[in-house]
Amino acid sequence: MVRVIIQLLFFSLSSINIYASDNIITIQTKGTGTTITTKQSGSGNITGIYCGLGSFDSSLINTHNCDNASVTSTVTGVSNIVYSQSVWSNHSDQVWITTINGNDNYAVIDMDEDDSTSTIIQTGNDNDAWILGSGDDNTYKIEQTGNEMYGKIISFADNSDIWITQEGSGDHNAYVYNSSYADNNSTRLIQKGSGNKDADVFWYSSADDGDLNLTQQGNGAHTSNIKFYTDDYDVTVVQKGWTNKSYSATFNCTSNCTKIITITQEN
Repeated sequence: MVRVIIQLLFFSLSSINIYASDNIITIQTKGTGTTITTKQSGSGNITGIYCGLGSFDSSLINTHNCDNASVTSTVTGVSNIVYSQSVWSNHSDQVWITTINGNDNYAVIDMDEDDSTSTIIQTGNDNDAWILGSGDDNTYKIEQTGNEMYGKIISFADNSDIWITQEGSGDHNAYVYNSSYADNNSTRLIQKGSGNKDADVFWYSSADDGDLNLTQQGNGAHTSNIKFYTDDYDVTVVQKGWTNKSYSATFNCTSNCTKIITITQEN
């Protein structure tokens, strides 16, 4: 077991490389203009990056920041965990990128506040990716290639772009949750290849002016479950392939709302 624990406060650059198994990286930092780069290769490794971490005590929540941060994590191997987080408040213009090559890996980005981008790229089998975000004008992306994959994005924000791309064999599972009062968001969800495809998209009350484009293509069952409790939305769903297709939708809105719904199913 190799254990690396680093606590850096108000710093501008940190770069860490570890090539082995059962390693732990923990970075806790705060400040403006932070750049963090970590690399791990092997199995059973854990990376934890906490930018803007002053304290989980709410009395100190406005005393720290993580503005203009760039956080990049690269992992090669199997059964690794990468977790990145900015604590609520005083965080904007962040870029979070996690890239993983290998199997059975798990990645999470928890990004707060405005004008930021979160990206998780996974290549391999049996990989999971989660992104949670709050604030406005953000971009969330999950790109997965391989066999058996799960991607989940939960947004509490306005004017955001949400992307999930899953391509390969085995089960493709994707979940998008757009919270109440999260307006003017767009979601693009693409699932391609052989194997079953399952997409769940939920937009809750007062999440107005939403735009969804969902494509499921290739062999295997195509299943989509969409629930919109919103006003004014535009939904396009395309399901292509030779096997069974299932589309389930619940659309609710108040009076005087505009709904555009286009569904295509073809072999």
